[in-house]
Amino acid sequence: MVSVALFSVSVLFLALAVYCRMLYLRLKETRKNNRELTLKNHELNTRVHSNELSSIRYKLNPHLFKNALNSIQSHAYQTYYSMDKLSGVLDYVLYESDQPLVSLREEMDFAANFIEINRLKLSPLFDLRIRNTINLDDERIGNLKILPLITIDLIENAFKHTDFQKNESFISIHLEINNGEFLLEVSNRISERAPLKKERSGLGLKNLEERLNIAYPGAYQLTLNNEKPVFHAQLKLRLNG
Repeated sequence: MVSVALFSVSVLFLALAVYCRMLYLRLKETRKNNRELTLKNHELNTRVHSNELSSIRYKLNPHLFKNALNSIQSHAYQTYYSMDKLSGVLDYVLYESDQPLVSLREEMDFAANFIEINRLKLSPLFDLRIRNTINLDDERIGNLKILPLITIDLIENAFKHTDFQKNESFISIHLEINNGEFLLEVSNRISERAPLKKERSGLGLKNLEERLNIAYPGAYQLTLNNEKPVFHAQLKLRLNG
């Protein structure tokens, strides 16, 4: 029975890998088309804000997708749970994030799924603090509109730059709504090891600032404090109903 179960999981995992490969190729083709469209817009000098946001967003998606897959591959024994969370993340990235704005409920569901995927690689003893005081059952809050994928960069940055082997390491994520103002606070103990330099390293926070400047001019506050050994980020947004 164990062998059969392992074989079934292996088959499911292989099918997931093939499916994910197809989605990755689709994303790659989308990025290529998007670059061509951006060049044409430059030539015609008719680039508008919606195109700028779309261009920045598609820089993020393949990177997010790759990190999610890496987490799942290292925890095959939780395949069924992981597939469910990854499915939610992919649906949101592929379909919902094309919208100029989404409901706060959709963005919070996406953030929760992304956190759960990353939680898979953590020890049960790791100090992961999640505090979400947003009452999505309140229609006045759940129906607020927000820019899609606005939570991902700060949360992903914390998981990327934390040394999970240190006993004193931690990640803290706080989400709140107060009088129509959205608050996201993320803190983590920074890894003492120098991160590997990658070609696209550091694009996440830069893209976040670019998207905020376009979508929320004068209506947001982004604070980044690197007071070693702790990095603290705070994002405040004024939302519209």
